[in-house]
Amino acid sequence: MDHLLYFSNVSPKHPFWEKIYPKVGKASQFYIDIAKRLGINRFITRNEGEWSAPWSQQIPDQFKMLPYDPNFKKTYEEVTDEQALTIKLGIQQGKKYGVMYSGGMDSTCVAVALMKNLTPKELESVVICASVHSRIENPNFWRNHIHGKFKTLDSNRYLYDDYINMGYTPIISDEGDCIFGTAIGLQLYYNYDYYVSLQHPAVQNNLMKLKYKISDGNVHYSKYKDILIRYFSYDDTDKGLEFGKLLYEKYHHNILTSKMPVNSLHDFFWWLIFNVKYLNCSIRSAIYYNITMPAKQCIDNTVNWFNSPGYQYWSMANNNNGMKIQNTHATYKYAQRKYIYDFDKNDWYFKFKTKLESLGNLNFNHEGKNDTVKRFSGSIIGMNDKYEYLCIEIFHSIENVPYTGVYHYSPEITNFFEESLFNYKLDWLND
Repeated sequence: MDHLLYFSNVSPKHPFWEKIYPKVGKASQFYIDIAKRLGINRFITRNEGEWSAPWSQQIPDQFKMLPYDPNFKKTYEEVTDEQALTIKLGIQQGKKYGVMYSGGMDSTCVAVALMKNLTPKELESVVICASVHSRIENPNFWRNHIHGKFKTLDSNRYLYDDYINMGYTPIISDEGDCIFGTAIGLQLYYNYDYYVSLQHPAVQNNLMKLKYKISDGNVHYSKYKDILIRYFSYDDTDKGLEFGKLLYEKYHHNILTSKMPVNSLHDFFWWLIFNVKYLNCSIRSAIYYNITMPAKQCIDNTVNWFNSPGYQYWSMANNNNGMKIQNTHATYKYAQRKYIYDFDKNDWYFKFKTKLESLGNLNFNHEGKNDTVKRFSGSIIGMNDKYEYLCIEIFHSIENVPYTGVYHYSPEITNFFEESLFNYKLDWLND
């Protein structure tokens, strides 16, 4: 049995991975360890840059990377307003939309764009799907622009298939970090001094001089190599440090084999999510917060706000010019901050808002469905090119009804993944 995968899911806390980890070789242990260090490993390159996995992977057409166009001149404001106009057209054609509002900058940007570009009558076809946590993250915006002005739905009660079955098209902003960079980079920027302190005293002074050059295109990311290796390491042991070096070299190899210019430290972190983590951000909600609808149907009936051509071209053409980040973490998503500020004039939010992991604010507990969602998430090991799920245990959805389109557990499926892991090699070294 062989599979071409649109999606793979290495979740190391599941017994399948714990059982197989001691049996496989160094390369496969490294691949599983990526999930231990960076979170669940769902990485796949979406351009020509090489990013090997133990199994064959491919990007669905609608999420493939567009060709780099260095001459793209539209501003962030222009591409955001254009995206809002596609929603306006949908409403004019009779569609209704549900904005998945976490309260973070990305979903706030979506809300602002719609309020700027839609008429009051058109906004009646938009509902805001949020939890109490969503309101807390940006309470002034909620009070001034959403409360009493939009119909709202409690995101604690519904999954994505629920919204679609109610007649709404969910609008998600999960690729927002893909456009601007990644929280993985911000965590290093926050703790830069600490990682410098771990380096040899002879190089610490020079590294401190680079602290505020994270988006300087003339300072190549390789100058931060020692810090990156230590940052990627999962502990101070020789094995942990070796993992950090292997991961740095894997990312470095992916960059060298792509055609996209990646120069600064922030370029480096942006590329990690814009290329190898983008697909996960784009389809994770349709897969994991949907337990009754076939994956393709849910994906096709969801608007991925930042997946538009305009945003893709803008993201590739706006490195190291201050639009994504300037010299400190407090300026992350600068162009987006400015877009929101021009609408709501909130000085504090513009100058001081710090990136938070806001997706969890939607609070997917779903009144009794949560155990089912968790079981489903742990059971999926991959999705093939027919959008069928490959599972590593038998899964039944609510009321013991088999989920539509899921491959139930079979020895052939687990054997495929085990054999693939045994054959995986460290094929990106020695660039």
